[in-house]
Formats: sequence, C-alpha cells, structure tokens
Amino acid sequence: MERDLAECLGFLAPLAAAQTEISIFPFILGAVALMVVIVVVNLLRAKKRTEQFRQIGKQLNLPFFSEGDNSLVVSLEHLHLFSRGRSKRIRNMLHGESSGVELAIFDYRYTVGHGKNARTYHQSVISFRSPMLSLTPFEMQPESVFHKLGGLFGFKDIDFDSHPEFSKKYLLRGEDEARVRELFTPAALSFFESRKKVCVEGGGDQLVFYSQKKRIKPSETREFMQEGLQIFALFRGSVPA
Repeated sequence: MERDLAECLGFLAPLAAAQTEISIFPFILGAVALMVVIVVVNLLRAKKRTEQFRQIGKQLNLPFFSEGDNSLVVSLEHLHLFSRGRSKRIRNMLHGESSGVELAIFDYRYTVGHGKNARTYHQSVISFRSPMLSLTPFEMQPESVFHKLGGLFGFKDIDFDSHPEFSKKYLLRGEDEARVRELFTPAALSFFESRKKVCVEGGGDQLVFYSQKKRIKPSETREFMQEGLQIFALFRGSVPA
C-alpha cells in the first residue's frame, strides 16, 4: 500500500511541475509583452520629440542635429554636470553662432552608478561659448538639505549677506572665491533669487544653464533660450578684470 502510494506520488510530481510551468507561462508572456510595449512607446515618443525639435530649428533658423555632437561633451567636461557618470550622449541639438557667440540647445543623457544602482538622467541644457566670457570656474545649483548638513563639516558655500534669499536657495562654489564674488553682481543675485531650481556653471569662455533634473518640452524652447540669453548677458557684463 505504501509502495503504491509512493509510486502514485512519484507519477504525479512531474505533472504538478508541468502544471506549475503552464500556469506561470502566461505571466512571463505578459511581462515580455509589456516590456515590448514600453520600448515601442518610448521609441515613438523619442521620434516625435526629435521631429518637433527639427521643426523648431527651422522656425528659429538654427541648424538641427538629431544625433548631436559628442565633441561638445568633451569640450565641457571641465564643468561639473559633464564630469559626472558615463554613457554621456547629446541628442536633438540646435546650434548656431552670431556676433561671436556660439549657442547650443540640446538633450543630454548620462548614467551614474552600476548594476541595480544605475540611474540614467535626462537633462535639457543651453551652452554658450564666446570670447566675451572670461569666467573663473564656478558652479551654482539649488541648495539641498544634504548641502546644508555638509556645511557643518566644512563643505564650502559662497554666501552673500546682501542677498540672503539667494544664499538660502543656492549652493555656489568656486576655488577662487574672490573672483566668483565679482562675477555675481547685485543684478545677477537678484535675477537668480527670482528663479527656482536654476543651475549655472562656467569656466573660461564657456557658460551653461539648465534647470535641475528637467528636460524641457519642445514647445518651451523659445522661453528656455530667452532665459539662457538673459543669463549670458549677466555674466558677459561681469567679466573680472
């Protein structure tokens, strides 16, 4: 009797395993189908975004480069944003030059971390290159709780007693503090006080502007460019001697 029962159970075991595999299969198939749908949707969105920027380039009379120009990333690597991470790539770039000012608006992607901790960021950036700029290296970004805690351990932040709201909102760093202070005139400080989550970096004849961890909509390109030109004008007028 016990032997018959054992044989019966032994016979049923493969059937049970097969049944389990059959019951799991639809879930695996559904997961794969969902992944395919997500990939296709993202590809269609990317294609639509590229076409929208192509049309904006025509409207603004700016040359458009769907694959960007990664040599620009190399030229900007001395700035904090472009020194981070790996798999750096520029796409959907509008590029032009006028009166000695080279301007580029583009999508920028980079990845930090590895394996399960890897994270990819997508960022819209506007960059300027001009002999009218002669900037001591600096970095300005919204100040976070972690930055404030870092101040307790000697993390350097350049503050301005004349503009406490700016000092509250932003982390400003640069090796040559005296020259960085010269760059940030009262007009520049007041301008940034009225903005949120603005990031600006500069060094030599290059200046970049972006909103932290944000990619603009194609329809926001004109506004983004206008704000960038305002910031360029602020620093062009405050070149240290």
